[in-house]
Amino acid sequence: MKKRIFALLLAGLLSVSLTACGGEGEREASSAPATQSSSTDSTESSPEPTESSDPETAEQPTPTKQEINQTITDPELGYTITLKQAIIDIPFDNPDIWYNGYRTGVCVEVELRNDSEYTGRLYATDLKLLVNGNPVDTNSSRISSFQTYADENNLTALTSTGVQQGESASGWLFYYYETGSGDNELALRYSRQETEITVIGGPDGGTSSTLPAQDFDIPF
Repeated sequence: MKKRIFALLLAGLLSVSLTACGGEGEREASSAPATQSSSTDSTESSPEPTESSDPETAEQPTPTKQEINQTITDPELGYTITLKQAIIDIPFDNPDIWYNGYRTGVCVEVELRNDSEYTGRLYATDLKLLVNGNPVDTNSSRISSFQTYADENNLTALTSTGVQQGESASGWLFYYYETGSGDNELALRYSRQETEITVIGGPDGGTSSTLPAQDFDIPF
C-alpha cells in the first residue's frame, strides 16, 4: 500500500495535504481502533476448555510493569513516538480468552507527537506489537478485554482519532497474544508505508518524490 502526499506552493509558502490511497475518509474509517466497550469483540474466538484446564478456576498471573522511556522518530514525516512503559500479564475480563495461560495480555503507554509539515494524522493503528518478530493483529487488540483492569488503574486508551499536525497525545494500547513456550521477545513497531510526495506549483511547476516504506522498532 502506498500513501500519497500532495503539496501546493503559493506565495512562497508550502501547503501540504497527506492522504492515504482511497482518500482520507476511507483511511480514518478503516484504521479506527476499538472503542472502550464493556463487551468483548464478537470476532475474538476462544478455544474450547478441557477437563484439565478450566478457565473459570485458573488463576491469572500478576501484572509486571516495565519502565522503558525510549523514543523513535520518523524524520521524513516529522513523527515522534515515545514508549513510556509496559505492563505484561494484565488480567482478562473474560477468562475464556486467557484460557489457562495459553494467552497473555499486555498494555503499553505511548506518546505520539506530530511535528510534520504535512496535514496528515499519526494513528494508533500505525503502531503494532511484535511478538518474537511477528506483528499482532491490531484488530484483536480490544481494551474491552481488559476494561476492569484499565478502569481500576486509571489507564486511558490512546485516542482513536489520530494526532494531527502540531498536536500530541498520550494513552495506552492493549493487546493479547499466544504465549507459546518459553520467553517471548516483545517490541513496539511504527511502520511507515511507502509514501508519495507531490509538490504542486512553485517556480518549477511541481515536483514529486517517494519515501520508501520503513519500520521503526522499540524492544522491551
